[in-house]
Amino acid sequence: MQPRIRYAITVDGVSIAFWTLGKGEPLVYMAGGPWGHVELWDIPECRRWYERLAQERMLVRYDIRGTGYSERDVSDHSLDALVADVEAVVDRLKLDRFDMFGAFDAGPVAIAYAARHPEQVSQLILWCSWARSSDIRSPRIRAWLGLIDQDWELMTDTCAHLALGWPAGEVGRHAAQRLRESVSPEAARAALEAMGTFDVTELLPRLEMPTLVLHRRGDGLAPVSHGRHVASQIPDARFVELEGVDHLPFVGDAEAVLAEVQDFLVGSRTPNPRRRRLLTRVFTGIADSTP
Repeated sequence: MQPRIRYAITVDGVSIAFWTLGKGEPLVYMAGGPWGHVELWDIPECRRWYERLAQERMLVRYDIRGTGYSERDVSDHSLDALVADVEAVVDRLKLDRFDMFGAFDAGPVAIAYAARHPEQVSQLILWCSWARSSDIRSPRIRAWLGLIDQDWELMTDTCAHLALGWPAGEVGRHAAQRLRESVSPEAARAALEAMGTFDVTELLPRLEMPTLVLHRRGDGLAPVSHGRHVASQIPDARFVELEGVDHLPFVGDAEAVLAEVQDFLVGSRTPNPRRRRLLTRVFTGIADSTP
């Protein structure tokens, strides 16, 4: 059954759309933006991903301000504003303690929220993310961003296929259409410009909750070195480097991602030989790695 969309109001009066799925310990899922869209439920791969995450807990998913079913007419896309979006949903659901999942450019927002509300965040998961957004603005990314003013349809098509893979076919076309429905070119430009200034590097050492940093080795949009750097700066963070090139967790070997997420969230004490090999390899000299 498709989740029912509800709304929360931020401290600055912005209406934020969200839904929940499943029962149990809450997991607040932050997919970043300005592409987040709660209606991605109708993409089969995405729906299965959400359903699996919600099997043993309550999954909370929301649209950031300016996108999807959240209020579109907004001017503030700052880090503080995006943290306020999370605060509104958490307050609306009256969540005292919860786990948090921050993917891609939602990573800095999740880090900022966790640093400000350590009493609420039980465990933190970061997926293919970074601490300083300017570090990932490669010439390739800057060229893609330039398409906003030149060819909006090409820009969103390229975004969908970069995330889902060029062989995605009909799924990629459908995802691109969803992107165009979820945000206007003007809002996308404003949000992306603001997000490009985010820098939470100084907050990383303040994170004391158990933290899992997941990254795919071949991710072309967010190089794995950024994940290593983030993990090296968070006290006692667990870093797992997974095989693959896909930017989205539910594309490619989603089962491997789910296994790591589930094991971390339930706090399993059972040794994982594959993780031990990865950690041994990755953390050899990680203190000297830089993004």
